[in-house]
Amino acid sequence: MRTSHRKVIASLIMVGVLGTTLLTATLPTYAQADGKITGVAFEDRNRNGKRDAGEPTLRVARYKVTDGGRFWRCGPVFGDKPYTVGVVPGTYFVMPIAGPAEYPTLPVIKVQVRAGQTVVVDLPFGSNPLAVADNCGAYAPKRTARVPVGIVETATGNGLITLVSAIEAAGLFETLSDKGPFTVFAPSDLAFAKFTEDELKSILANKALLTSVLKNHVVAGILTANDVVNSDSVTTLEGKSLPVRVDMETGDVFIGEARIKASDISAANGVLHVIDTVLVP
Repeated sequence: MRTSHRKVIASLIMVGVLGTTLLTATLPTYAQADGKITGVAFEDRNRNGKRDAGEPTLRVARYKVTDGGRFWRCGPVFGDKPYTVGVVPGTYFVMPIAGPAEYPTLPVIKVQVRAGQTVVVDLPFGSNPLAVADNCGAYAPKRTARVPVGIVETATGNGLITLVSAIEAAGLFETLSDKGPFTVFAPSDLAFAKFTEDELKSILANKALLTSVLKNHVVAGILTANDVVNSDSVTTLEGKSLPVRVDMETGDVFIGEARIKASDISAANGVLHVIDTVLVP
């Protein structure tokens, strides 16, 4: 019986020592800290990396702060109660750490802290079922680990915000996250701006019409810029044939009535070409 008790006590001591060691490792001290980094975690609904009006705080999230070498700290953020990290003057990297169905819209935020300064760095999170959580166990800043970036994420990263909103409104996120591959002729925000505000609202509110419009911008398989130029036409998922034309004077390439403004933007499951006009079937 005594031997059994000794084993239990020894186990508890080891657990206590290990817990203390882990806590010390994740919460290091930084001598003579006279600056601060603070902020809250929020739902970045428009995915611009900034907290805009109406974007709520998250109930719970995590953060990591590091100088890329000697110093790091990792911990939780709860609702409207901000995290606060004391630091000496210098350059730091703040990393929102993704949880289930989340991803940081700015995976690494670089900040300069001067003596006596408090710098506010809010942590922007979007919703994405493809996200994979990072961890607290490294000094050097690194991007949050995720699966390969697909069509929708690539469109988001290239500032095609209206297109991404349309994809989500049409319920085509899963389709365009499939292995494909797909070629997407992606209208820019300026392309959507050619509609009046009422026209755009009407299209976004009509899911059947919106789905038809978006499918008219997608081609099965990968067509590089060179493939497009050497084609007479392409057939979209909507079943429409879009003629390809090259302006011999300017060198501009047109797909239907749309001019291609940027080409060969690679995604894990396809390629995007940015166009200046929405192709309504």
